[in-house]
Amino acid sequence: MLLIFILISNCSSDSIDNFNNAKVFPLLSKLLQKDYFKFYKVNMLRPCPYWPDDHQCASKECGIQHCDDEVPLALRKKSSIIPASNEVEVETVSRSGSDCETSNQFDPLDTSLSEYDRAQLRDMDTFEDTSDRFCDVEDEDSADMHYVNLSKNPERYTGYKGNSATKIWQAIYQENCFKPDPKFDKNFLLHPTTGGLCLEKRVFYRLISGLHTAITISIASYNYKPPLAGFGEGTWYRNVEMFKGRFGPQWGQEGLERLKNLYFVYLLELRALQKIAPYLKTELFYTGSTEEDQETRAIMNSLIQIATNIPESFDENEMFKGVEADARLLREEFRLHFMNISRIMDCVGCDKCRLWGKLQTHGMGTALKILFSDLPRSINGNGKSHIPFYLTRNDLVALFQSFGRYASSIVEINEFRRIIQSSIKSEL
Repeated sequence: MLLIFILISNCSSDSIDNFNNAKVFPLLSKLLQKDYFKFYKVNMLRPCPYWPDDHQCASKECGIQHCDDEVPLALRKKSSIIPASNEVEVETVSRSGSDCETSNQFDPLDTSLSEYDRAQLRDMDTFEDTSDRFCDVEDEDSADMHYVNLSKNPERYTGYKGNSATKIWQAIYQENCFKPDPKFDKNFLLHPTTGGLCLEKRVFYRLISGLHTAITISIASYNYKPPLAGFGEGTWYRNVEMFKGRFGPQWGQEGLERLKNLYFVYLLELRALQKIAPYLKTELFYTGSTEEDQETRAIMNSLIQIATNIPESFDENEMFKGVEADARLLREEFRLHFMNISRIMDCVGCDKCRLWGKLQTHGMGTALKILFSDLPRSINGNGKSHIPFYLTRNDLVALFQSFGRYASSIVEINEFRRIIQSSIKSEL
């Protein structure tokens, strides 16, 4: 038993542990309690697009409450962070006013638009807005969108399990993961494992596995023990046996790989934060409270300074390389597969599980959007790469809250390891 917990303390993960547990997590925990980051807007009533589901859960722990009235008025206004590189300079041709006016008297410019033209433009806007989305998120102005206070609805054990929960993960792993394609996966014919798949498909699998691992660790860390004889209040506790059951030596190398995949997602989302760090430094994080906003900016600046100093991180430039047409095709396939997974979260029967499933896929999708929207990299006339996206406040909340789940999981892994090692020593 001790071997697997020593293995996850190799040089790489051990340095991440120290970096996260001592520096990142304490600041991140404070940041996620600030008003700007604890209110998430979500539609909990979207129907499951793949099979009938009534969103019913027998456990009282499944429920959540909306908090629209608690949200500061300033946060209810739609806002976005627009990277400076998004600003496109449009070259204009200057002509003398008299020539134009004279010409227009004989052949005036028709500025009217038919309804068909307007519909076409709306479709173009929609395509441009969604072509770089990696998750299916609803318009924040929708009447079905409501705010949830995440600090009052933490991710933890709810009692949601059985066929419904199994069906969700089967759909994610079996129906929406990549299938081998000789065009991209020539090695798969020789080595029929995930190792034979191309880099992008291996990354996709590790993302899903890391997400699954983080959710499992959250449930094991905040597990519920019913009261004896059914009377009184139950107790919340750290379920060590559940952790062993998911990642112990009976799984061989697979248990270790699941934990490694969690670290992988942590580094990927960290890289996304590093990439937007310049914009985060200038964001006001406005809620209407001067003191609150100053505290949020101070914590954010400290966190960004620490995050940008870690050398080990995900390198998105290794993705979607080679022939550009093939790379773009693979990127689009990658994006659509992840989009499907975000839609599956609407099929989760437990409200609280569905909330955190939607939020974490939204956060991961935002990270992928930041990292891959300009890959294969398009270069403008000045030789600079163009980043064609913008982020809403809800995107930022999802990204930081998602990163918080992986940061918390790394802390919990160390705590589980400490308990297990202590137990082993006491038995010697």
